[in-house]
Amino acid sequence: MITLVGGTFNRFHKGHEQLLLAAYNTGNKVMIGVTSDEYARKHKNIVISYKRRKARVERFMQKFTDNYEIHPLDSMFGNTLDVKDAILVVSPETHAGAIRINERRLSMGKNPLHIVKIPFTLGEDLFPISSTRIIKGEITVTGKRKTPVNIAISTGNELKLEATEKFIKTIMKNYRITRNTEYATGSEQPFGSDTIRFATDRAMYGLKDNDYSIGIESGIFYNPVNNMYYDLHYCVVIDRYSVITTGFGSGFQMPDQVIDAIKNGTSTNEFVEAKYGIKKIGHGRGISGLISEDSVTRATLVYESVRNAFIPRMRPDIYCRRFD
Repeated sequence: MITLVGGTFNRFHKGHEQLLLAAYNTGNKVMIGVTSDEYARKHKNIVISYKRRKARVERFMQKFTDNYEIHPLDSMFGNTLDVKDAILVVSPETHAGAIRINERRLSMGKNPLHIVKIPFTLGEDLFPISSTRIIKGEITVTGKRKTPVNIAISTGNELKLEATEKFIKTIMKNYRITRNTEYATGSEQPFGSDTIRFATDRAMYGLKDNDYSIGIESGIFYNPVNNMYYDLHYCVVIDRYSVITTGFGSGFQMPDQVIDAIKNGTSTNEFVEAKYGIKKIGHGRGISGLISEDSVTRATLVYESVRNAFIPRMRPDIYCRRFD
């Protein structure tokens, strides 16, 4: 059996390396299709010559094996309709084309190829590395950002801003966080699904031309198991591709007296100020800090919600997430 793999390889990058390594690791002879100049120009504005692209692929493959061949690719099908049996290695971007190839083979009375889809190779910004992004000067061939990752957070609360940046700096180096104040707020103390809606609205308002936009709300959720109410922080992250991921912070049971006050129209901040003389507790330790003797502060809960909202972005292959 042989292994087939194809691409333009316009600006050879880390993602291309992973694609070719996956083909090599099948243990078969690898047949590599590199799109011809004429075919490539039908789909891309800037194309490096076939000769240079082929030479770059060769330099990489020679580090591992000489059991390969490189041929010009003049269509999406290449020689995939001619071989009797083969493995076809593709990226998430070209997986749809692999499905079309097998559909054509089946219509010709041939067995489908064995498709191996590798995951996206992500850059520092958690977006897929691509030749287009490299050509635009946004990232390097290894995925490092050359321009800052622009992140907006819709909030008037400095604590949310600080907790968000504390997490972001653990996963990114070149970033810029800005505060968006042009958003509509709902209830001072939302319940249940309103919490989710308000956080989503915040994120939507802040997206604009940013790479990411973040909205965070804390709300009260009812637990019918024990007939109690819990405080949860909910974070929504929307990116420039309109992909949304979400996360919750740790939930904790709210005291009955606080819930009774909220049901009567008093916010948590107002209740704490009236009873304990602490102003704007939501901008500091939070009520979680008050009732836990600061073992769990609001900053921790905000951090958790942002971290958890980014988890699906770190391993999109596991979550089957698409970057359309």
